[in-house]
Amino acid sequence: MSVNLVLPTLKNWAQLRLSAIIKATTPSAFDTAFDNFLSTHATLTVNGKHISRDEYKKQLQGEGFREAGASVTFNGAVEIPNDKSNTFQAGVVGLFYTAVISEKLILHGEPESNQITSSLNLVIEEDKSLTPPHLPSGVHGDFDGRRVSVLNQIILDVHQKNNFN
Repeated sequence: MSVNLVLPTLKNWAQLRLSAIIKATTPSAFDTAFDNFLSTHATLTVNGKHISRDEYKKQLQGEGFREAGASVTFNGAVEIPNDKSNTFQAGVVGLFYTAVISEKLILHGEPESNQITSSLNLVIEEDKSLTPPHLPSGVHGDFDGRRVSVLNQIILDVHQKNNFN
């Protein structure tokens, strides 16, 4: 018996993959989430400046993995598939989200946090440079080769310190 992989919609795919990056608390989890989101050949623009994939990765990692946890709220999302007969494979997605990242560092009994507010436009398509894992005959895997090939992001990161009088 074979079971076909049911792909999430482009919008859901983008939200799941972005959430995994933001919520990652170890270098390994972050690297996996980042690589599952962004093509190695992606074109990136952040706050109007063209940057490399490595620069984007460093920016997202911030000050290391001092976070205790994170929450992400998607305030709006829209998707336009390239092909109306195949709405899951490729297209463009626009997201607006707010993330709150709580740090492990505790000051005066409360953690410091960062609030990230961002608008993100993505081109998602099958990454032809990826090789699906080879599985024995009759075995079906869950490989999803979609990746972001173009990213245009406006992002504001505000570090919130606890202020006590």
